Amino acid sequence: MPLIERIQHLDEVRTWRGTIQLEGVYTAGVAGERWLRGLQEGKIYGTRCPRCQYTYVPARRFCERCLGPLGEDTWIEVGPQGTLVAWTRLHVAPDGTRLVPPRTLGLIRLDGADAVLVHELIDGREWTSGMRVEAVFRPPAERSGSIRDLLGFRPL
Repeated sequence: MPLIERIQHLDEVRTWRGTIQLEGVYTAGVAGERWLRGLQEGKIYGTRCPRCQYTYVPARRFCERCLGPLGEDTWIEVGPQGTLVAWTRLHVAPDGTRLVPPRTLGLIRLDGADAVLVHELIDGREWTSGMRVEAVFRPPAERSGSIRDLLGFRPL
């Protein structure tokens, strides 16, 4: 069946089973790397668009609303406290295995930010949208410039 012919029936579809080895390298980018270095210092940074007056967390290099550049002068420290906007409890991991105990993730709007940050909620209590929370960081000696430097958020 040539590629220019249309498939008329599902039984004409052909498959090729096998595996393809793929490798990749993820980089956080300029803004992402600087943002992660802030976490290593125990700080959370955002970028505030001078045109839209919208503050992004994590920090970005370009405004998603007006596509304007977000340079050095737009970086601001936000949080470490904020408001829990919404939350969910996860009982199943991405690979399908059961999580015991379950994990709780939240959308947190940090003080000084407009965007919300998705992260772990810790301290196994009952959560309520609208409650105040604060960031919990790893001890300084254990930080490596990773998202895991921020352990999560706990109630105030």
